[in-house]
Formats: sequence, structure tokens, C-alpha cells
Amino acid sequence: MSKRIHHMGMTLAKEEHERWHKDAELTPEQHEALMKKMGISKEEDEKWHRTHLTLREQRAKALKSVNAFAVGGAFLGWCVTQGWLVRQGGKEYYATKDGRRELKDRFGIEV
Repeated sequence: MSKRIHHMGMTLAKEEHERWHKDAELTPEQHEALMKKMGISKEEDEKWHRTHLTLREQRAKALKSVNAFAVGGAFLGWCVTQGWLVRQGGKEYYATKDGRRELKDRFGIEV
């Protein structure tokens, strides 16, 4: 049985969800009907659109969603190779003296 995903008021199989996001092109009328079905007011929808790109805009800019945890994990690994962090106990990281300085100077990260 396929994994079910509840997303934006819809329940879809994982494959349907991925296909919907890949191919979704709503007409203004379809968009309005979807917002009404989900109970989203015109003001809430307008506020969302002021701060988010539509799927069409994301594709036009060649933007792709990323897994922030994967990026963060890769950054931790990179910091270990730089000698800025030391990994101990599987999931614990400790900053070296150089690591504290470099993370603050380069990235504004205070540890």
C-alpha cells in the first residue's frame, strides 16, 4: 500500500502527491475553488502569495526544495573535516578553539 500524504487539504498517495507538484497548473478559477474548499480566505491567500513563490515561479527560477536536515548534516561533516568540530558519541559535536572563531567570523554562528 502506498504512503498517504495529507497536504493542503488533500489526501494523496505519495506518487500522486509528487506528480501533482510536478505537473500542477491551476487556472485562477481552480485556485479559487481550492481555496474555498480548504476554508482559506482571500486575505489569507493574498498574504501567502506575498511571501511565497508559486510552483510556476519556482520552476521558472529553477528552484528546488531542499532537505534542510541533509544540508545541515553535510555542513557539520564539512566542519569536522576542517577541524572546527569534533564528533563524539555519535551525535554530539564539540567546537574547537579555531572552530569557534571560524564559525563566528565566516558564518556569524556563535557556539
